[in-house]
Amino acid sequence: MSEFIPYNYNGRDLSLPLIESTDGSKAVSVQHLTEDTGLYTFDPALNNTAIAKSAISYIDAKHDRLFYRGYNIEELVERSTFVETAFLLIYGKLPSAEELAQFSNGLSKHSMIHESMRNFFDSFPGKSVHPLAILATMVTGLSGYYPDSFEEHISKGVDIRIRLLAKVRTLAAWSYKKSVGQPIVYPRDELPYCTNFLNMMFAIPAEAHVVTPADDRILNQMLILYADHEMNATTTTVRVVASARANLFACINAGICSLWGSRESDATMPPALMLLRMIDNNLTPDQYFEKFLQGREQLKLNGFGHAAYEGEDPRAKISRRIFHDYLKSHPEAKYDPLIQKGLDVEHFAMNHTVFKQLKMYPNVEFYSALIFKMLGIPPEMNNVIRTIGKLAGWLGHWSEARQDTERRVYRPRQMYSGDLNRSYVPIEQR
Repeated sequence: MSEFIPYNYNGRDLSLPLIESTDGSKAVSVQHLTEDTGLYTFDPALNNTAIAKSAISYIDAKHDRLFYRGYNIEELVERSTFVETAFLLIYGKLPSAEELAQFSNGLSKHSMIHESMRNFFDSFPGKSVHPLAILATMVTGLSGYYPDSFEEHISKGVDIRIRLLAKVRTLAAWSYKKSVGQPIVYPRDELPYCTNFLNMMFAIPAEAHVVTPADDRILNQMLILYADHEMNATTTTVRVVASARANLFACINAGICSLWGSRESDATMPPALMLLRMIDNNLTPDQYFEKFLQGREQLKLNGFGHAAYEGEDPRAKISRRIFHDYLKSHPEAKYDPLIQKGLDVEHFAMNHTVFKQLKMYPNVEFYSALIFKMLGIPPEMNNVIRTIGKLAGWLGHWSEARQDTERRVYRPRQMYSGDLNRSYVPIEQR
């Protein structure tokens, strides 16, 4: 039986329907509010607004759990690979052995990019260019090689989602090579997805690079952790652009640019910068956090806690375990100053009364900074790595939005706060 919230406006008895989610939570539908009353809602950050129905990921805030297509992320990180999880997010189901083999083969066979695109890389300035700037531009450039619509490509047996997921690691690795002034390294079809990426990152023509199974595994796990997280800023951006029926590459470019924005990109940089600042100034955690603990300033760092969960982000727990497992098998990393300082901060935050009361435990951004450091990945590449992981979720959301038969272009309202009826003043009188 349908539920409604009754209300009276201007002497009229009206009602707002309730919509129930899979988990039993309810939302008030205001789709006909303006039509019925002339009123509209005001929710500046959309924190109280569900902009879509989605079956891709779900945050269970009360129980500190995260699900991809109904599967607990803990199980996926433990038992799956990034490629298999990407298939799950895009197509809505776990693949059969044959489907996974075909999907993996497609990613391997299409990891090359058109040779003419090397000219684009050569057009960027030297080491000053940010890898995300290169990546966003190159993703948009791919649209020139796939000008037809998604449906036209599918009818020809070409799934551009696979092509993009295959090529993004090549573009990412080449973006890094360009930013450090090294020659590019081509992908190798026989290498698994993550091994192929790390090889393109760190090999040079004069010297091969050996990617260990442990390195491949931990990058797979981190990409899974970053793959989707409901309607965060980047995913919302992708869906807003997708609502206009924009092509896939433009939508993903928008997501990358959103990730490059200050609020999103700062999420991965501060932990590394915080640790480096502590090292440079020879500060202990107690000294660094002194003003915060005394209530004299807010902690403006994104390496602790997550507002979406009542307790602790499950990705933080998983990445903590991954980090320490990797560290046990790579004990030499403990002598790295950044890792040493990270261990000091972790012990401090996990045991200090204030951090525990506020549930500000080191989060996935904190541990990813340490993990990427152990893999040799510099801080400025953190968001590029996140992009590869997030792309799987973005492709799922883009597909879901594309298949929505009731889709409409997102067109939010505004509360106008400017002047009205101003008279034009000739320039000589101003």
